[in-house]
Amino acid sequence: MASIWERAKADGTRAFHVQVRMAEFPTRTASFPTRRAAERWAKTVEADMIEGRHFRNVEARRRTLADAIDRYVLEVLPRRRSGRCNLAFWKVQVGALKLAQITPAIIIEQRGKLLQQKFKRAKPESKRTTVKKSEKPNEFVRTGATANRYVADLSRLFTVARKEWHWVSHNPCDAVAKLRESTGRVRYLSQVERENLLKETVKDAQLHTFVVLALSTAARAGELWTLTWRDMDLEAGRMHLQVTKNAQPRTAWVHGEALRLLKEHAERAKKTDDDRVFTSSTGKRYRYDKPFTAACKTARIDDFTFHGLRHSAATYLAREGATEQQLRAIGGWKSTVVSRYVHLAAEDAKAMVEKMNDKILGAPKSK
Repeated sequence: MASIWERAKADGTRAFHVQVRMAEFPTRTASFPTRRAAERWAKTVEADMIEGRHFRNVEARRRTLADAIDRYVLEVLPRRRSGRCNLAFWKVQVGALKLAQITPAIIIEQRGKLLQQKFKRAKPESKRTTVKKSEKPNEFVRTGATANRYVADLSRLFTVARKEWHWVSHNPCDAVAKLRESTGRVRYLSQVERENLLKETVKDAQLHTFVVLALSTAARAGELWTLTWRDMDLEAGRMHLQVTKNAQPRTAWVHGEALRLLKEHAERAKKTDDDRVFTSSTGKRYRYDKPFTAACKTARIDDFTFHGLRHSAATYLAREGATEQQLRAIGGWKSTVVSRYVHLAAEDAKAMVEKMNDKILGAPKSK
């Protein structure tokens, strides 16, 4: 079972090394500054192993995690809208283990390794890369939020393995607490930035229409990408967003300048047989990223992405008094993220309150 021994370190301090061995399980080792901490860890690991070995379902002792991942990618992943997951990491790290051997302690251990690993976003060998051959791509570390997504993908697999395949009797991810995530930063355009950006995008009719629609409806780029003319009702000023992030279609209302631009865009689109609202001159999917980035650079708008237009639209709506329920209906948000925009509007109200107080009560009197 567990073996604990004491060793003296070079700096004169003591360390207690612990090793847990059990048949059909990989050996687990760790070091702690006190014997009590080592004993507590050993008991936890042994309990996890015993729980895993006594799975009611024999499939959990026969099937490996790699077997489950392969089946999940083949049968389940195509049914999901995104079609992507982070299971490749788990397959490389612990794919050889039996499902019964995957314990909360192992998941937490691998999550820790994930957070320590450095990765590169840029791929010098890619055709679209901006990294020169002589340059080294920047290295990054993953955040707690990203690590939570990795565990969430593994949890979905175990849920399917339990409910549909009957390979396991429980989901070990249920006993893994989520890491703390940042509340997130809302970057939105100020009035000056908005005016400067639109002065640049107006030079490209399709980009300008794309940007104004995102800014006026809070629609995501992917939602605008998939629009077809069959989804549009220009007379009523309405567009039906069929493909959304949360897989629930919704209606977006187009008004004023945005509707005028969209009607002009429709006239230009009549010259082609493509039913997509936004498309490139070569008939392929419209690429907004490069011209949008160039427009931001010319307008001297730093640290801003296209998704920031959605943040901007939500912030403007909140300032106009939109409630959280209305924001959810307009933008299709499911999470509590809309509370950020309402909070920003509340901060903007500070000046209004101060102005009202000075008017009815007078300016503060000096002593």
